Amino acid sequence: MIEVDKRQLPWSENLTMASLLETLDNVDFCSVVRLNGRLVSSPKFAETIIPDNSKIQLLPLVSGG
Repeated sequence: MIEVDKRQLPWSENLTMASLLETLDNVDFCSVVRLNGRLVSSPKFAETIIPDNSKIQLLPLVSGG
């Protein structure tokens, strides 16, 4: 199992951040995630393997001025 924003989801071997995000709704805002405390940006999603028992936080980017 993995935890995504405090929701328990099933884990599978070789699960990447990109493939996980494809299964979730309303994640168009997500260009950065925190995976087990480490920041991962969208260019790395396809190559980032998610280990079992991971904690993932989806981080919206907010701009201001």
